[in-house]
Amino acid sequence: SIASFARVRVKGRISPFNMSKESIAFLGAGLMAVPMVSRLLDAGYCVHCWNRTLSKCEPMQKKGAKVHKTSASAMKSAERYIFVMLSAAPAIDQVLLKDAQAKAELKGKVIVVMSTISPEESKEFAAKIEKAGSLGYVESPVLGSVPHATKGVLSILTSTNEEKTFTDLKPLLSVLGNPRYMGKITAASTYKVALNQMLAVNTAALGYSLGYVRRAGHDPSLFMEVLQGGVLKCAYYSFKGQPMIDRKYTPTNFTTKLLHKDVMLAVNGGKKLGLNTIVQEGLAGLIQQTIDSGDGEKDFSIIYNTIDKPTLH
Repeated sequence: SIASFARVRVKGRISPFNMSKESIAFLGAGLMAVPMVSRLLDAGYCVHCWNRTLSKCEPMQKKGAKVHKTSASAMKSAERYIFVMLSAAPAIDQVLLKDAQAKAELKGKVIVVMSTISPEESKEFAAKIEKAGSLGYVESPVLGSVPHATKGVLSILTSTNEEKTFTDLKPLLSVLGNPRYMGKITAASTYKVALNQMLAVNTAALGYSLGYVRRAGHDPSLFMEVLQGGVLKCAYYSFKGQPMIDRKYTPTNFTTKLLHKDVMLAVNGGKKLGLNTIVQEGLAGLIQQTIDSGDGEKDFSIIYNTIDKPTLH
């Protein structure tokens, strides 16, 4: 009937019961999942969600997503694409490969892994997933945080061994941001690890400078004015500078625990490549101290409290 093909809007949102676009699966319910799934729903896709802790899927369910009790069930509901945004490689391995029912659902599907994992881990997943009968493995980590996901302006680094897989997937990825083909498998994950360790280095560098100025009895806000008026001017410093000065670390856009995981990917990968990792190892230690103080689930910029403890004025 005409109604079955119509898009019905409920309070400004397309009803999940009258979609004209295909059904996809989305595994994971972290901070980025809600705004990403919301955009996919608004674009007309029927999204089938799963997360190990089902209660974390409730915000997506309220927006119209179908929540499944098992990953296999969500994957079975996907016509072609299964999006994976789990915390780390061990979780991906457990969900996609160790679970026999879920592994069986890889056949005939394209698996889009948006998690930040090492190039070696990604290459191994590609081989195992394709051996299981998948139509393709895509590594597609994103640059950006919750605000960027909400606005649909994520930078999406994408690698596949068959460029046509990217071409077919690009319209769907474009709902979430700006996809860019980086080359064959391991390219996107390599660039992502390199970029995320820079995120950590720059945050720690900014925090150290703010603490240095403050403890010397000078004005951190004036320091920021000088910084942003010179050759080191940076949009990221503007984004994080004043909140760090004010020690306002909410909302959480990216957790300290996940940043530590990514820095360790850079450390371990760098050692294999013969790089001097002394800076990254020290940074990993700093982030671990922050986690040990109980701030692992808070926004990573709270590492400033470890550099310049707020109790000391």
